[in-house]
Amino acid sequence: MNTRLSALFALLVAGLLVLGGCSGGNPNISAAEDAIEAGNNDQAIQSAEAALEMDSTNAEAYSLIAQAYVNKAKNTMTPSERSELFTQAREAQENAVRFDPGTRGDVQQRRQVAYIQEMQQGIDAFNTARESGDSTDYSQAAAYFGGANALEPDSLDAHLNEAYALLNAGQQPQAIEPLETYVSRADSVGESPYTILGQVYLTNEKPEDAITLLTEATQEYPDNEELQSLLLNAFNRIGDTERAMEAYSKQIERNPNNAQFRYNYGSMLLTADRYEEAIEQLGKAAELDQDNPRVFYNLGAAHINRAAAIDDSITVMEDRAREAERDLTAEEDQMIEDMVDERGDQFQSAVQPLEKAYQLTEEGDEYHQDICRALFQVYVNTDQQDKAKQVEACAGMGDGASGSME
Repeated sequence: MNTRLSALFALLVAGLLVLGGCSGGNPNISAAEDAIEAGNNDQAIQSAEAALEMDSTNAEAYSLIAQAYVNKAKNTMTPSERSELFTQAREAQENAVRFDPGTRGDVQQRRQVAYIQEMQQGIDAFNTARESGDSTDYSQAAAYFGGANALEPDSLDAHLNEAYALLNAGQQPQAIEPLETYVSRADSVGESPYTILGQVYLTNEKPEDAITLLTEATQEYPDNEELQSLLLNAFNRIGDTERAMEAYSKQIERNPNNAQFRYNYGSMLLTADRYEEAIEQLGKAAELDQDNPRVFYNLGAAHINRAAAIDDSITVMEDRAREAERDLTAEEDQMIEDMVDERGDQFQSAVQPLEKAYQLTEEGDEYHQDICRALFQVYVNTDQQDKAKQVEACAGMGDGASGSME
């Protein structure tokens, strides 16, 4: 935890702000003072507010309200409530200073002392939580750091520490605000806060926020693969295929041996019917990751889909001639013959990766039946009837299964 404790730490005292002076005969002020002494902070606030109804510039009333809120804050360990109470105390302080500027120095000093108290208690609670692993202890640390944030909103350490405590307490949504504050204000954010906030955005279904943040982060840290991967994930979440593929292409130029990037990019190209590019990327991914059945399955699927696209082109050419009530020209005949050969090559090229995917999975595994069906299809189209029979059962095919492409 990187906290900067002020030299004023040696001045630790109880309380945040108690201004001197007398009640000036105002019974509401006297009542507020008595209520604070008796520990009845709500009554103290009510009495001080009654004094303000008589004189809205009464600095002493504001100071008593501040003290009451401080006392209330110290009696709660709910992070949001503690923070809100300290915020209300700070607002009352500032009103007291506004109507009695001579108290400014005293207010600032006592506020700094209270801030240091909150920070030190937060650090102690966080260290206790690290030993215990108890989320309740992390929540307690977050409450202290949140109090410090309310007292000194410009303290970036307190915001970051509160966020880390909340995350460790399992309160991700609550950690967003202090993380955002830290990232927006820090002169040098650092890779870790960017990464953590990006992950929290994605976990909490905020991909657009993640894109904005991670675009900035990847520009500042272009070699950080985790940030790049999170940005790509964010593009995928919103279905922005073009931007995602553009980002993948750039990342692969930087990280040509990243199998995951190539797999993801190849899979997106496959979905976009850009089969030749998909085959290139998935082929590279298969070279880099020999144990991932999804890579080999998608590579096989890319070859099959390429074969199907060629078959569609043949059909279109033949249908056009038929509609024109003419025979195919010699040039068209040659083109179709070449396409038939290429279609066969694509089916043949699908065999090896699909067999590899089959070997890497077992019955019941995800994609296993899909792999069997794809193998059945390529075996039939490459005239390997015995092998087609071997995968017929796991493909869920009956004895009368057709060998034609769908």
